[in-house]
Amino acid sequence: MLDHPTDATLTAVAERFGTPLFTYDLARIRHQATNLLSALPPGATLHYAFKANPSLGICRLLREAGLGADISSEGELVTALAAGFTPDQLLFTGPAKHPALLERLCAHRPGLIVLESLIEARRLDAIALHLGYCQDVLLRVHPPAALLEEAARDGFQVAQASSKFGIDDAHLAEALPSLQAMPGLRLRGLQCYVASNVLDPTQLLRPATWLLGRLETLRRAGHRDLDSLDIGGGLGVPYAQDEPALDLKRFTEGLHQLQASAGMTLRLVLEVGRYLVAESGCYLTRVLDVRESRGRTWVIVDGGIHNLLRGYNGKANRLLRLVGATGRREHQVCVAGCLPTPQDVLVEDLALPMPEPGDLLALPNCGAYAYHHSLLSFGLHPAPAEVALEAGDAWLLRQRGHSEAVLAGQAPCR
Repeated sequence: MLDHPTDATLTAVAERFGTPLFTYDLARIRHQATNLLSALPPGATLHYAFKANPSLGICRLLREAGLGADISSEGELVTALAAGFTPDQLLFTGPAKHPALLERLCAHRPGLIVLESLIEARRLDAIALHLGYCQDVLLRVHPPAALLEEAARDGFQVAQASSKFGIDDAHLAEALPSLQAMPGLRLRGLQCYVASNVLDPTQLLRPATWLLGRLETLRRAGHRDLDSLDIGGGLGVPYAQDEPALDLKRFTEGLHQLQASAGMTLRLVLEVGRYLVAESGCYLTRVLDVRESRGRTWVIVDGGIHNLLRGYNGKANRLLRLVGATGRREHQVCVAGCLPTPQDVLVEDLALPMPEPGDLLALPNCGAYAYHHSLLSFGLHPAPAEVALEAGDAWLLRQRGHSEAVLAGQAPCR
């Protein structure tokens, strides 16, 4: 297992680039990608889910490691192309594909587009015909309630009983003929994504097994061109001391068994983000003040929820620690940020060596759904820098700066 950056490294990086700050251990990202790629069944394709962390340097690293790109917006499309992904490596997903965005996307002839409805299919069909080509697509299927209930036992549930995602399984058979009659589209298979940050391999494999069963049923009904399954992602990482790491061997062995049981040429597609990048990241913030209020100790830092918003996963912030502290007595503290709102609390009632102004706090597992998942414009504080760490070196991936809204509104210099 790779070692995390030392306290000396984190202290030096914070002093060099300032706080608040995100650091990313590139060796750890490369290690995760290589391990997962090498364990997948032959022919399976792995796409990096940009929504986890679309920093250009990280996207480029994962492209160099052999991954495709799972994107869902124009900004992510621009980033993917800038990172060097070729159009055939692009998998476009998401529930709201604006016609203008589809036109810009189709100008590049992407490898696969995941459709969420027949309305979306008709829109894409017209665009592809206008451009004079046939677009490969997958259809997202919203699974039955029983499967969703099973998925809710572990991780964060993505698909609810009634969902904005995909076509309900009950309507799949009637939707398929209409979709396959569209001359600008070539339906290659199905997609299903149920839950995120799942640590139990059995829970990850259950929706994939169900989806293969649906595909086989459709093939027996005459839809023999269907040969691809996008089983989504959801591979989790532990966010608490008592959580186990995902057993990657069990998960990938299950994928091998799934492919072997298909009795057909089956192309597996995965969309993975968090598992690749979460554990590489560390959020650094510095203590500005310590004060008492009616029996509770409040530690005020220069960061906050505008950098790191984790309302859906509050347990993750309990991994917060004091960097380089030795010989201090532990104390129950609440760590709050610099925003003028009572909601700006990173963690409450956490045992830490008693912090002092100037101390550095570090929060691990911030490589995914952190910087890009936060309220960066709240209060118009400068956005934190992002820094890459590898082989004892550190360099900027994104410099500290004001929000785009502020820059766009600045008057010209005279």
